[in-house]
Amino acid sequence: IDPIQPIQPCRSEFNLRTITTTELIQTIGKTNLNKAPGLDKIPIKLIKLAGDAIHDSLLHIFNLVLGTGIFPDDLKLAKIIPIHKEGDKAECGNYRPISVIPTVAKILEKIIYDQLSSYINDNDIICKQQFGFRPNHSTETALLKCTDQWLLNMDKGMANGVLFLDLKKAFDTVDHSILLQKLYQYGIKGTPLKLLASYLNNRKQVCVINNNKSGQETVQCGVPQLITN
Repeated sequence: IDPIQPIQPCRSEFNLRTITTTELIQTIGKTNLNKAPGLDKIPIKLIKLAGDAIHDSLLHIFNLVLGTGIFPDDLKLAKIIPIHKEGDKAECGNYRPISVIPTVAKILEKIIYDQLSSYINDNDIICKQQFGFRPNHSTETALLKCTDQWLLNMDKGMANGVLFLDLKKAFDTVDHSILLQKLYQYGIKGTPLKLLASYLNNRKQVCVINNNKSGQETVQCGVPQLITN
C-alpha cells in the first residue's frame, strides 16, 4: 500500500516567517506556568521573570531557526517520563512515554505550530471527520456525531454496521520518511520541510524514573508525545 498516492497535492505552499518581539512575548505569556522543565531544569517561570533581559537573544535564535531551517540539537534532548496506563506495572507496554522537552524548545515549537496550524486550517488539509488533535474536537464530539448519524439511520429503518480500530504504539512508530513525503504533498516544502526534517533528525532521549536517569538513546522513529496543558 502506497501511503502517499491517495494524497491530493496542495496547490498552496507553506512559508515560515520570522517573528517580532511582540509575538515572542505573547507566546511566552501564554505558556503554562505548570509545565514541567526539561533536563536543563529551566522552568517557564524563570524565562517569564527574566523578561526583557533575554527577549533579544531568544528572538535572534528563533528567527535564525525559522530562516535557516535548522533546529538546534540541544533543544532535541527530551526527558521521558513513563506514565502507567493500566495493567501489570512490570510490563513496559503498559506505560505511555511522555516527552518533556526544554522550555525554550516548547516556546519555539509553539511559534512554529501556530504558523503551521494556520496554513493547515486555511487550506482544509485536515479531514473534517478527524476529531483528535483539533480545537473544539474530542472523543466526546466524535461520539455525538456518530450517535446522531446512527439514530438517523435507525429512523429510516436502516441497520448500523460499526468497525472500531485501534492503532497500537501509533506515536512511537511514525516513519519519518513517509511523514516528510506527506508534508511535501501538503505544500510544506523548502525551508519549512528542512526545518521539520531537522526537528525529527537526531532526537535523543533520557528516561527518568524516581530521579534515576538512563543513558541517552537516539530516536529512530516516532514523534514526541508532549504534555500540552
